[in-house]
Amino acid sequence: MIRLRLTFPSTTLLRPVEVDIALPGGFTSVRPPFKCLWALHCAMENGSFFLDTLGLGEWAAREGFAVVAPSLGNGYFINSAYEQQADFLQELLLSLPEAVALSRERAENAVLGISMGGFGALRWALQSRAFGSATAISGVFDCHIPPDDRLFTNRQQRALHCALNKTMRKMLLDAAGATKNDADFASLFAQGQGELPKVHLFCGEEDWLSLPQTRAMAELCHRHDCPASLDISPGGHDPEYWRSILPTAVSHLFTAGH
Repeated sequence: MIRLRLTFPSTTLLRPVEVDIALPGGFTSVRPPFKCLWALHCAMENGSFFLDTLGLGEWAAREGFAVVAPSLGNGYFINSAYEQQADFLQELLLSLPEAVALSRERAENAVLGISMGGFGALRWALQSRAFGSATAISGVFDCHIPPDDRLFTNRQQRALHCALNKTMRKMLLDAAGATKNDADFASLFAQGQGELPKVHLFCGEEDWLSLPQTRAMAELCHRHDCPASLDISPGGHDPEYWRSILPTAVSHLFTAGH
């Protein structure tokens, strides 16, 4: 694995953005342009989380694809009064392949996000239709889905819910409390142009923060004839579960089936 950290001078955000990149290297026979996984981090983390904490670069090197993980704030990867993060992602998608020899083929591009990044990954994939697959791990997608009562007996998950729910509502809802059009997944399924991505949803069975959200998203995908898989297995809303599920998630990224 060859690891890079680029400073991307964004004309959308009018500021530099740090981007962590892992490329196949060493003894691999893979040659550019590389298949690419675009990885969106959870709240209170940055792009290096995928490589330093979760070890995603090692799996990418083994499987022969690149990883691109931008570092953005807790903006849910959407355009808002806080920042035009959705527009930035499109800027990055258009510009970076020329600099790092990434494939532009839809089937050779996948997006994966964790927690807040799960929302961002599915939103980006549905709006752009630029990815063959979109994977959400422990995703949180809809402010209006009531939390599981068991969340409030788990100190860590309760703290996350209390800390992030207000921020999420500020980013995703309008002044009347309705979901903004480009954050509403039912609208995104309907308004996007092009083939729907294959969606892969993963959640820990003790993740009371994400479990109702993930099940609701699976049902929404099926209602819109979007190919979707749902994997619920032991674990919570934490790096231990995310590390354990990554090998399975990675195995689905560029496959023809779901």
